[in-house]
Amino acid sequence: MGKICREAARSPSFDSAAESLADLAEVDFSGRQVGCIALEVGDQLRQARDQQVDDFQNHRLRPETEVAPKLAVVSIDGGRYQTRSESQGPGIHDPAWREDKVADLVTMSTQKHTEDPHPQLPRCFTHKEGVVELVRGITSQGALADVIDPSAEAPASLGIFQPAPAETSWPPEPLVRTCQATTQDSEAFGPMVAAEAQRRNFFAAASRAFLGDGGLWIWTIHRTFFPTFEPIVDFVHVLTYVYLSAKALGGGTEAIWQRYLRWAEACWQGRVTEVLEELRQALEQMAPPVEGQEEKPTDPYQVISRAIGYFEHNRPRMDYPRYRRDGLPVTSGRVESLIKQFNRRVKGTEKAWNPDHAEMILQLRAAQLSDDDRLSKHLKNRPISPFRSYKATKRKKAG
Repeated sequence: MGKICREAARSPSFDSAAESLADLAEVDFSGRQVGCIALEVGDQLRQARDQQVDDFQNHRLRPETEVAPKLAVVSIDGGRYQTRSESQGPGIHDPAWREDKVADLVTMSTQKHTEDPHPQLPRCFTHKEGVVELVRGITSQGALADVIDPSAEAPASLGIFQPAPAETSWPPEPLVRTCQATTQDSEAFGPMVAAEAQRRNFFAAASRAFLGDGGLWIWTIHRTFFPTFEPIVDFVHVLTYVYLSAKALGGGTEAIWQRYLRWAEACWQGRVTEVLEELRQALEQMAPPVEGQEEKPTDPYQVISRAIGYFEHNRPRMDYPRYRRDGLPVTSGRVESLIKQFNRRVKGTEKAWNPDHAEMILQLRAAQLSDDDRLSKHLKNRPISPFRSYKATKRKKAG
């Protein structure tokens, strides 16, 4: 059962999972059988998650450990998956893209510093080709994709942006990760994340951080459920707005690059006000769009306006020198990577999910990706599991 569920959570499809099970585990199942089992267990995991949320909301949920983490970090982001209409016969009807929501909850080892341990912009953010690749990777799904050179290839990964060995002494080190995911809206997602944080005793941590890309719904969850966590906007997304703004103001290639470097370093050093002032002055010298004319997202006026709005809204969450002194992370690369791991299972033009089934498979994938052995514990302890010991069953009946 564990092999079937783990492979169903890992493989790109139930048919692929069945093929892998036949080749490697010598277990002969059809893709349909694998899907039925996976969705059944996914539904059980969903029920367990919903019970945890209910316990949290009714003040019944207690931390599973009394040991408080040294540093607890919550990062939230959204992915993409495709749905289809139900009860319309064979085939895919009315396909539509939807957003799923993912949270990365990780404990970290860290240390505080009396001075900023890394005041200079990391080298990984000063390589022109790498920065263009990074920005294109972030904007490739959005309306700003055309701002980047359309002939450039989309990045295969963002591994190039890991700090060089000499720069790895200051970031906190991850210890244990668990995750939550759902197809529901942010109002429902917030309690799910908070319940998982309560289970892991995150609210008692010595240091607490909450990272996001700047989306309004993310900071609403922070204000509602994590007000004691330090809110931090992901520096890589800040960098994206800096690069696009530098490019929108025009000039030669070298002038654009030097403008980017100056603004990127200013943001890294917490001098966001200086960048904002330059952007406002630049906007004042631009002609606004003609009323009634279609607004293009790549128009320089629109790019600068969006950057100003982003920096004004997120400025209180961009004190990066203080975060580094306090031993806190400043990028949400871990949740970005986690989104990709979920996407490998649920995202694709060839995948059109029944919305209810998508929720189930997200639970299975979350259990498989978490470090708390959640899936194995569930399979061992669920009421119909053949692996439960006779004594455990007898105790439950007696209770």
